[in-house]
Amino acid sequence: MEEVKAKFEEIKKLCKESVEEYGENSFYFKDGASESEIISWEKQTGIMIPETYREWLKLTKECMIRDNVASFYFPEIEQPSFLPEGYVLIGNVVGDGEVVCFDKNNAKFLSYFEGKINENYDDFIDVLNEIIVSISGNRSLSAKSLENLKKLLENNSTEVSKESAALFLQFMKNAEEREKDGK
Repeated sequence: MEEVKAKFEEIKKLCKESVEEYGENSFYFKDGASESEIISWEKQTGIMIPETYREWLKLTKECMIRDNVASFYFPEIEQPSFLPEGYVLIGNVVGDGEVVCFDKNNAKFLSYFEGKINENYDDFIDVLNEIIVSISGNRSLSAKSLENLKKLLENNSTEVSKESAALFLQFMKNAEEREKDGK
């Protein structure tokens, strides 16, 4: 998939650009996995690796992205006991114990921390987009984060008034429009 490769190259470029600030050892990308390694893991576990993560693994089967902003690796045969049944551990984000998994039942991705799902992602590309936003110096919220924030605000009737939520969402929309216009 060209999209996965493009995201991989963008992340590598951003990591290289940050060497002066974070140091030469702040990232690494090991060689990719072979198709036979991936097929062997799938046969041993009876789990299919989602296509976009499969493509990522062919590019690098282990990496660390800018001082543990994220790291991804080839999944182990045995999954950690802290994960609910059906989740396959593939990486860490933020370096604080939050992990990234895919759900073997629906091939969706998620971040999981302290017994709870933090984020749901339809595809590994969405995970990569979040990382790119995080390391690019662009501190605005991604479309996925804005969508999640909007859902939270719309469903929270106790702490945030509808009026406050609407004002905040309008502010975020205006900020993104200004950013697109380069202002």
